[in-house]
Amino acid sequence: MSWPLKLGMVDYINCWPVYYGLESGAVELEAELVKGPPAELNEAFLRGELDITPISSIEYARNFEECYILPNLAIASDGPVGSIFLFSRLDIRDFGGRKVALPKDSKSSIALLKILLKLYYQVEVDYTICKQSLEKMLTQAEAGLLIGDPALRGYIEHRDSQLQITDLGAAWKEFTAQKMVYAIWVIRKELAHQQPELVNEVSRKLLLSKELGLKNFELLAARAKKELNFSLQISSKYFNSLRYDFDRDYQQGVLKYFADAQQLGLLTKEVELQIWGEDYGIS
Repeated sequence: MSWPLKLGMVDYINCWPVYYGLESGAVELEAELVKGPPAELNEAFLRGELDITPISSIEYARNFEECYILPNLAIASDGPVGSIFLFSRLDIRDFGGRKVALPKDSKSSIALLKILLKLYYQVEVDYTICKQSLEKMLTQAEAGLLIGDPALRGYIEHRDSQLQITDLGAAWKEFTAQKMVYAIWVIRKELAHQQPELVNEVSRKLLLSKELGLKNFELLAARAKKELNFSLQISSKYFNSLRYDFDRDYQQGVLKYFADAQQLGLLTKEVELQIWGEDYGIS
């Protein structure tokens, strides 16, 4: 076995449950944790600088020949996600010809917004890229998309304001009746082929770490209050809105998302979910 592995970790609290066992020491895995926003981890993985990482689902779709999906690990929601919000001065159906500001930090959320606006709300808009600052976004555009911890902060600060706040996970569920998958855990095919036993071991330990995290939402909420000044109520509600599974229902939801992305020209070909296990490797 070649140690240590380089293991990506999204630097938002939505990853805390999956890494709870590793960070608490309850699960031992010789790996270097590399933290960063989703887009940076995507790029590092595709450059070969990370062995395993959560990758934006849309980036998996664009590069699925290069990696395997680790089983039953995802950042997903069945309705509201609580950390992907569109903040706007106008009703979405009045967006026609307006500008929407997008962050640099996420590919899946941007693709989801474009799908929702074009295919479901049926509005044409112009997009601009901006730092994740709602104040700056709303000086450049009529609406701004925030993701992750900045989205949570934005919601807390503006939930009682006159801004309209749309949870993209809730909108996706309303229009499609499907679950939504924002990120999945992947491993480089080269490593998987060379060391399948290692892949199995890492997969088991990540699932165990996740299992422990799902049992300790109260501790994670307390950590969010201490480190990020989020209230226990907001943090607990958020962790309970997230899902971390990748079963058949979530696979069906993400395939619908991929099909919509292909219809919109965001993907150029049909995507295959290559999940490590019975079909790809040693179970």
